[in-house]
Amino acid sequence: MKYVDNIRKNVKEPVKVSVLTEEMVWEKFGVLLWQADRFEGEPYFYPVYRWENYYSYSLLALIIKKGNLNLNEAASIDANKPNFLSLYSHNIIDNDIVKIGGPLINDQSIWDSEIYLQELAAAMKADVEHIETLNPGYTNFLMCGGKDSMNMLLLPWKNPVIALSADPNYTLVCEFIQRNNLEVDVRLLKDSFDPDMLEEEILECCCRMELSNWKWGKDLRNIAKEFDHKVIFWKGQYSEILLSTNWKHMVWPISPVNDFFGKIHRVLSPFIPGFIKFKLGQWIAPMSFTRAWHFTSIRLGGHMAFIRSLCSSLVLSPYVGPNVTKVFSRVNHARAVQYDRRRDFGPLLCGRNVWYPDENPGPDLSFFRERKQVPENFISLLEKNGVPRK
Repeated sequence: MKYVDNIRKNVKEPVKVSVLTEEMVWEKFGVLLWQADRFEGEPYFYPVYRWENYYSYSLLALIIKKGNLNLNEAASIDANKPNFLSLYSHNIIDNDIVKIGGPLINDQSIWDSEIYLQELAAAMKADVEHIETLNPGYTNFLMCGGKDSMNMLLLPWKNPVIALSADPNYTLVCEFIQRNNLEVDVRLLKDSFDPDMLEEEILECCCRMELSNWKWGKDLRNIAKEFDHKVIFWKGQYSEILLSTNWKHMVWPISPVNDFFGKIHRVLSPFIPGFIKFKLGQWIAPMSFTRAWHFTSIRLGGHMAFIRSLCSSLVLSPYVGPNVTKVFSRVNHARAVQYDRRRDFGPLLCGRNVWYPDENPGPDLSFFRERKQVPENFISLLEKNGVPRK
């Protein structure tokens, strides 16, 4: 397979550094594999994987570099379950590889909601400006659907911007742009089937996620090629934890009982007396950071690394930059995010009132990718491409 041959070629001579950081891995595109004496930092969202002293955002690249798969039987059993959604950060399909990082450390020092939103908006603008400065002449493709990603359109971009949106959100994104007088073109994004690329996706997934959740590969690759890979794909990932009430149901560990309790807490929270609500919130909020590391960083961050590998292009979220992280690491969710603040956040990005649609639909899952992540498919494709089990 040409895709595997290209990876094998690119990992042959890694970039050697004494110290590697998350910023070095995730702020510019071009390097697939690093060899470092040590890694500095604790990534909590963007994937960074390590085997021996080799590092990559691509789990597949490390497996190909070491030349075999040391199958993690526990991960294989989980990925084969009928109700499988995602492996957790510590449960990797290869026993020899680890995911670098851990839950974001949070001191809960920001109690005031307005101060939190203002600091977050300033931080996001600074992070986006930093990325655009590092990548001059690149076109920003904003993948837009709901309020999380619509707010990206309000940022003061300097490089060219094009919005991408799929049905059923496409018409709503077009209306959002029109009603808010934004000078942004919109492209309709489709999820096209390509049998050869599906095999590449199965390999790149490495059994981490039920594959019908990880979409758009073919069409995004075509866009990247059209622009000679001088593109950055932006997704509104992680906003739901920063600005909405999703944190209220993020009880850890994940179990039917904990999920039920979390959902009940989120629904009933507006009706709970203040002192009880804040006590419950201060108990659940720290767990939300743990759950975000183990689960959200795979479901969302893993998808970004997946697209990055398939499209040979940078994929980022403005909700996960270093300045945003400094603010987020101080928020007291129980005090500052008791209700959805996304509609309040948008005007702080652009300095004026913003119209939002009342609807917030989501696209369907990908039927042709359903259950394709099972280890049997993954192992078979590895062996077919010269990577045997250990």
